[in-house]
Amino acid sequence: MSNLELRTGSRSLNCIFEQANRIVFREEDVPQPGPEEILCGAKVSLVSTGTELSCLRGRFDAGTVWESWVKYPFYPGYSMVAEVMEVGSAVEGVRVGDRIVCQAPHKQYFVLKAREAVIVPDSISDEQAAFLPISRVALLGVLRAEPALGERVGVIGLGLIGQLVIQFLNLCGTRQLIAIAPSSSRLQLALENGATDLLDMEAAAALGPIEELTGGKMLDTVYDVTGYHEVLQSCTRFTKDLGKVILLGDSTQPNKQSVGPRVVFNSVSILGIHGRMMAGFKEWTEPGMNAYIFDYMNRGKLNVGRLISKKESPLKADLVYGQLADPQSGLMGVVFDWTQL
Repeated sequence: MSNLELRTGSRSLNCIFEQANRIVFREEDVPQPGPEEILCGAKVSLVSTGTELSCLRGRFDAGTVWESWVKYPFYPGYSMVAEVMEVGSAVEGVRVGDRIVCQAPHKQYFVLKAREAVIVPDSISDEQAAFLPISRVALLGVLRAEPALGERVGVIGLGLIGQLVIQFLNLCGTRQLIAIAPSSSRLQLALENGATDLLDMEAAAALGPIEELTGGKMLDTVYDVTGYHEVLQSCTRFTKDLGKVILLGDSTQPNKQSVGPRVVFNSVSILGIHGRMMAGFKEWTEPGMNAYIFDYMNRGKLNVGRLISKKESPLKADLVYGQLADPQSGLMGVVFDWTQL
């Protein structure tokens, strides 16, 4: 059934984490949109690897946001491009046939508040548009650091968001950008995205090499985009005095996290940022970020095409998540193509 064939009484095929480490597809009723809502048919959706794999594994410390958020059955995904199929009686600015991007889960059909939909410009492809939500997260991380021209920066964690952070940092005039990961394929991609130096190693082994690469000056800012509890204590040792560590990966096990031995002595700032801070952060609005990202995609300044490893039918989700969990697979971005159902 194509997106344009939805009829009253139809059902939606939805990707669901039924419990930890169990993925199912289930047909469920498609609700009717309310006055301020729109009914949408999925075109493509992007797997947010780190977040979705953490949700699938289901191992969270007590008291974390993860524990309160992930309740099974859980509907993963937040990077959806869809076609508007029906609009509520009070909806303005969104029409049937519009292409929109939104933070909906991996569902064939879904209902959404119209105000949560972003119209996709004609010049932007479906696959590019699917990167809008995680591009905003990466942009917020860079804004949080308040980068200055000529800084030395390190990025640890070279998944989708880490690669986007590298691209945004290049727009800020970063002088030296050291990418750190035990993965030659991701390091090569970081080089293509603008990294100046590559360290093929775990963060715990990188202190000496960073000191050598920077001539002893160390780093102005370090981005931890891993979400691994072990990494923070290394990041705080890589900065110069009064340096900054930006946490863009939220650990599922913060009780095991340590800030490291020299945070106070070196006067290091540890700054977190989350995607929910999009409204008015440093005078940036969400519409303003959307326009900025689309503009830079159009100008070739933000290249998300090179981050896509494959397009797959959502019906292969079990295989896809298994491959993404395997560091040897080399997969980066995976887009679910809902026309392949």
